[in-house]
Amino acid sequence: MLADATEHALNHERDLPNFICTQTTRRFEDFNGKNGWRPIDIIVERLTYFEHREDYKVIELNGLPASIPHEQLNGASSSGEFGSVLKSIFSPETETEFNWQNWFKLRGRRMHVISYRVAASKSNYHIKVPLQKLDLVTGYHGLIFIDAQRRTVHRITLHPDGVPPSFPIQDVSLALDYEYNRVGDVDYLLPLQFELRSRERNLLVKNDVDYDNYRKFSAESNITFGR
Repeated sequence: MLADATEHALNHERDLPNFICTQTTRRFEDFNGKNGWRPIDIIVERLTYFEHREDYKVIELNGLPASIPHEQLNGASSSGEFGSVLKSIFSPETETEFNWQNWFKLRGRRMHVISYRVAASKSNYHIKVPLQKLDLVTGYHGLIFIDAQRRTVHRITLHPDGVPPSFPIQDVSLALDYEYNRVGDVDYLLPLQFELRSRERNLLVKNDVDYDNYRKFSAESNITFGR
C-alpha cells in the first residue's frame, strides 16, 4: 500500500496538466485564544498552474475587484499544495518514518491512516517571517490518509517540530485535502481544501482555503512569472 502511494506521490506533480482554478482564502484571527475567530478578509485569486509552476493573481478582495500583487498580501500564507509537500514526504531522500495507525472514512471512502515523521536534518519545510527576514527549517510530523482502493493520498496533516520558543511564529499546523477534479477530459487528484493555523505571540491566525472551478489552460490564456 505504501509503495503504491509513494509511486503516485512522486509522479503526481509531473503528471499534472496546465490548468487554471479559483483559490478563495478566508482569513481569521483570535485575540483571546478561545476560538473566538474574527473574520479579517476574503481573498479570491486566479491560480494558474503552468509547466509545474504556480502563479497567483488577486482578482477580488472582500467582494470588490482588486489587483494587489500576491506577494504584497500581508499575513500567513503557504505554498506547495499542488504536489511538492506530498513529494517531499514520500521522497526516499527524506527517509520519512511511517507507521500504520487505523482506518477512517473520508468523504465516503475507506482510508488507511498513516502517521509519519521527518527529521530536521532531512527536512525542506520552511517557516518564514519575511518582514523580519527569518527563515526556519524544521522537522515535522503528521498523518496521511490513503484511499484503500486506489491507494492515493486524500489528506495530509502537518505539524512542525522543534520550533524555538523565541521564534515569532508558533503552533503551526496545516491540513490539506485532495479530491478528483476534471481538467479537460481527465480526472486528476487536486487540492480541495486547505487549512493553515499559527500563533503569533497571543494572536491566533487561521486561513481557510477552497479550490474550485478547475479548467484547462487554454491557448488564449497568458501568464507572466514575476518571480
